[in-house]
Amino acid sequence: MDKVKSYDHIVFSYDPMFRLMQQRGITDLQLAKKIGVKVDAIRNIQLRSDTTTITVIKAICKELECGPGDLIEVQHVKVFPAVDKKL
Repeated sequence: MDKVKSYDHIVFSYDPMFRLMQQRGITDLQLAKKIGVKVDAIRNIQLRSDTTTITVIKAICKELECGPGDLIEVQHVKVFPAVDKKL
């Protein structure tokens, strides 16, 4: 039986950003207005359905008075590819 090989995958989590927003009482709509982006840009970050730009991250950092490390958490995930098992 062949051993299934895995590979490492890096995932960025923005959970720290949303915890920080909650601690400061800032909603996604308020943050979007303050940094001049559509609220969908913030919501897409939360839903992980879209990538964001460094420009947006810098604007969020400026508004929340923090650094990128306060917004983003790097997670290392082991991924196992699907295996086609013939019965």
